[in-house]
Amino acid sequence: MPPQQAPYGVAPQGGSGPGGAPPAAPPFPPMPVPAKPLDLPLIGADYSQVLRTPRHRWWHPLGSSGIALGLTIVVMVVGTLAMLPALFASAGPDVLDAPDAVYDAAFESAPIMAINNLMLAALIPVALLAVRWGHPVAARFLHSVTGRVRWAWMLRCTLVLLPIYLVYVVGAWALTGAVALPRSEDWVWMLVMAFVLTPFQAAGEEYLFRGWVLASVGSWFRHPIVGWIVGGLVSTAIFALAHGSLDVWILLDLGAFAAAAVWLTWRTGGLEAAIALHVVNNVVVIAVGTLIGTVTDSYVDPSTAGDPVTALVSAVFSLGCAALLGWQASRAGIQRTVPAEVGARP
Repeated sequence: MPPQQAPYGVAPQGGSGPGGAPPAAPPFPPMPVPAKPLDLPLIGADYSQVLRTPRHRWWHPLGSSGIALGLTIVVMVVGTLAMLPALFASAGPDVLDAPDAVYDAAFESAPIMAINNLMLAALIPVALLAVRWGHPVAARFLHSVTGRVRWAWMLRCTLVLLPIYLVYVVGAWALTGAVALPRSEDWVWMLVMAFVLTPFQAAGEEYLFRGWVLASVGSWFRHPIVGWIVGGLVSTAIFALAHGSLDVWILLDLGAFAAAAVWLTWRTGGLEAAIALHVVNNVVVIAVGTLIGTVTDSYVDPSTAGDPVTALVSAVFSLGCAALLGWQASRAGIQRTVPAEVGARP
């Protein structure tokens, strides 16, 4: 009866191989399988679900909210302290007794507007840190479902929207009377800020409202459509109310813009299109307003009031721009859900 052969990879009894040599090791030892990173969203998740993974817990959005609120308060305190020298310089030593007109002029000056833009731009790291510290998902997926900023796509959206917005803003000014007013003394600085700081200000609002709010609230819901709708409604409401005015037509105008940005974020799987929409809107409105002396009419504060015609036209225009970018996303093949090469399997 022939001797039994030892299983593959197990040395035969006796401690020696053929000819008395030491037993040979298996030619191809099994390779260890690297562990899948635990901070990835699930493959196939849309933007509103990128923070909902098997490690997600119901309290993560609450903890993230505390982090975002705390960091926002820090930004506001630092920004307010930075504004005080400029406010004293504009309103004089008796700033506490100055009339409202003096305050308005001070807050519309270039130094204070620059600080205000920087405060809103700081919402970008606020949103990213709220995800990094509050959710078990890498913060880079706040940019998009691919885990990065798709710069070519953002540039394409900007170039598509820019001529349309120029025609819209200049045409609206011409149709409503075309009255140019004297420019402010620091209009050159205001124009420079419109192109240098305003894009970051607009992006900061998108990262907080369309990024962190939408994804954080959406992570509470198992069904993607429910998460997108509820997260979008919360994002839209907070964005509209954050501007201060409770006028119904202003809220409708801002709400339509926010809804368009929410849909774009979901449809394109990232913030790039919404950022482009917000940046082009703000830059064109502020730049044109600075040149024709009507820039102060562009800002929304608690006293701002609107009218139904302007609100309706603005809402239709915002939604139309969103539809246009959605069509561009289809032509460009923009990824809407987390692709297999960057996500984790359920």
